[in-house]
Amino acid sequence: MGNLDAPVPRNIARELLRWLATGASLAALACFLPLAVNAQSTVASSAGQAEGTQSAGTLSEVVVTAQKRTERALTIPASLTALSEGELTRTAAVRLADYQALVPGLELVADREGQTQIVIRGITTGQMTPNSTVGTYVDDAPYGSSTAFSLGGQLTPDIDPSDLQRIEVLRGPQGTLYGASALGGLVKYVTTPPDLEHYAARVEMDGSSMDHGGIGYGVRGMANLPLINDTLGLRISAFDRRDPGYIDNPQLGRSDVNSTHVDGGRASLLWDATPQLSVRLTAQLQDLKGSGSDDEDVDGTTLKPLYGNLEQRRYTNEPLDIRYRLYSANVNYDMGWAALTSITSYGIQRETQIADLTDTYGPLLGPALRIPGLGVAFVTPIDLDKITEEFRVASPTGMPFEWQAGAFFTHEKSSHGERFDPFEIGTGAAIPVNLLSGFLLSRYTEYAGFGDVTYHFTRRFDVQGGLRYSTNGQAYSQPQSGLLIGAASTLVAASSDHSTTFLLTPRFSFDSNNMIYLRVASGYRPGGPNPLTPKEAAAGVPTAFKPDTLTNYEIGYKATLWQQRLTLDVAAFYIDWRNIQLQTAFDGFDATGNGGSARSDGVEAAATFSPIQGLNFSGNVTYTSAELTQNAGGIGGKSGDELPNVPKWAAHLGADYDFPITALSDGFVGAGVRYLGDRTSGFVGSAPVNYARPVIPDYTAVDLRAGFIHQEWTVEVYAKNIGDVRGINNLTSRAYGGYSNPYAASIIPPRTIGISVSAKY
Repeated sequence: MGNLDAPVPRNIARELLRWLATGASLAALACFLPLAVNAQSTVASSAGQAEGTQSAGTLSEVVVTAQKRTERALTIPASLTALSEGELTRTAAVRLADYQALVPGLELVADREGQTQIVIRGITTGQMTPNSTVGTYVDDAPYGSSTAFSLGGQLTPDIDPSDLQRIEVLRGPQGTLYGASALGGLVKYVTTPPDLEHYAARVEMDGSSMDHGGIGYGVRGMANLPLINDTLGLRISAFDRRDPGYIDNPQLGRSDVNSTHVDGGRASLLWDATPQLSVRLTAQLQDLKGSGSDDEDVDGTTLKPLYGNLEQRRYTNEPLDIRYRLYSANVNYDMGWAALTSITSYGIQRETQIADLTDTYGPLLGPALRIPGLGVAFVTPIDLDKITEEFRVASPTGMPFEWQAGAFFTHEKSSHGERFDPFEIGTGAAIPVNLLSGFLLSRYTEYAGFGDVTYHFTRRFDVQGGLRYSTNGQAYSQPQSGLLIGAASTLVAASSDHSTTFLLTPRFSFDSNNMIYLRVASGYRPGGPNPLTPKEAAAGVPTAFKPDTLTNYEIGYKATLWQQRLTLDVAAFYIDWRNIQLQTAFDGFDATGNGGSARSDGVEAAATFSPIQGLNFSGNVTYTSAELTQNAGGIGGKSGDELPNVPKWAAHLGADYDFPITALSDGFVGAGVRYLGDRTSGFVGSAPVNYARPVIPDYTAVDLRAGFIHQEWTVEVYAKNIGDVRGINNLTSRAYGGYSNPYAASIIPPRTIGISVSAKY
């Protein structure tokens, strides 16, 4: 992937995009003022509204499958946000960072695209959290690792939203229905199934220009083919996009080193064999290639750049290559009195990354090995193969007594390589010394059974309860060699554990559009083995780490008011997190263990309002207070310390207006303001006594959009971060010990102006 270093073509392209976007924005805004007063009707944008029904001048009714049933979102006694295809398209959202602010309580810890930790309700111990605390699903198939050995906490799949129905984000633990590693919540990508009756196609092209950076583009296409009317259909989609970079590395003479190329597609075949039996086969593919991190090197005290605006110093290239594959088969059979569902999936993840750790280990190892100018490249290839099977049976909805029960199985095999490759800083030439080379080889097998029931005592009052029992076994081996660890050896270990999670939710409905609920739910992450050397065993390092557990207490209120012109979703929560899994130190030896406890409490509120036809306001605000309640000595955490990267306040406010232009054309304009409060950076286990963790400052960014629709065609222009705010997403020290300069500050994308053209048939 090139860096577009030729200055003349890049400048011409940037100015052309900026001219087109600015001109179209002014034209759309000029139309807005008179039409805002005199608009009599509106037609929904081809970008679409949230899935569901909608009458003129009212908000659409959102339908979701969060509880593995098709239900109205505002009747589910749990905190969730559903982002429709239309919302994602309208806001030009193509990755997690683009729609983070639309979801209350959702935060990201990332240094680059493809390496992102999702945090919901403050459940994190920082960037080095060993395993994810938020689950990821594509339809009903889990995606990503279940263990602590494959960087599951960092390699969260960031699925391009091409041809999605919606993205559902569930807040709070989902251990009963979704199992392990969903302590904080769940992100569920719901894909669009084939239409068995109508041919359809859609194409989209977009381009963007980024201040201080490069040029981006996106191409998407979809075709829906009813092969046998009402019986067999095929839906195929594909995309190719380049996200521009904006970080320079003068050390290597490279600009825009954090540009990213993402491409992939999906094919889905749906067979309605009989009125009772349907089978859907889906293949999902996505490749991501990045060439560097989003980090600017800064002073840890002032947070000012050390080398220059949006510049870093790295002595070797830092490529990232990730391949995602997910194949699934969903079989449904309706017996009338109950429905049977079987979901089989096979997921593959292949990742290779090179990170420059010269600033971390060069000053330490160079003098010790008597190698002046020593550079260190850290190479981490990871292979993950995962098979899952879920079988469940569920009663029809709308019955006085509703129930579902099921069984789940997964087998996961992973290989996580780690290699220190020394090189000469001046020339980049490799130094033929094996500093460290090893593999973390893991096998994980889990069995689980689950069920839940809902009993409607009256038309207004019901209680839902659920249980899940999970048991797993893990086998682990670690072949290793190198100058830093002595003679070649292989460490082996095994472990097994089990966990029970529960759910209890009473709900009272004042009417069909107005209800209050209480929710008590739990979640867990599986434990695992620690392979030990004789010295580590003698020092008392535990042979295994245990599951950590979390219990969430919540009260919520949901309503649709004023003739479906206003929706409210408010929840207050308290979370108790125990036996937290930590990468910690035991008498000088590093291992995964359990230490301390934490609590997180807060309030989330979201609302949408349509005062007149075509005008919609949306907003959310979140308050979260998350801190340790017991010391976690291995990471330098004390009771009362704030959990890292968790803002106390976050908010978003959006407005959209749709209006007619001619009998065949409609226009739209919109804006969004996002605020992220200040956050305390990560724990540092080896810091001096008087060390204070740096605070990441807050920021506010504004996004604008405008466009028009003419029959099958849609043209949109947008500006993200219009004020070119320098927001920091994450902050870590690159020095050995983790508490001194240089610090790496992950910078949000600067001002970006783009244009998108699409047609559907």
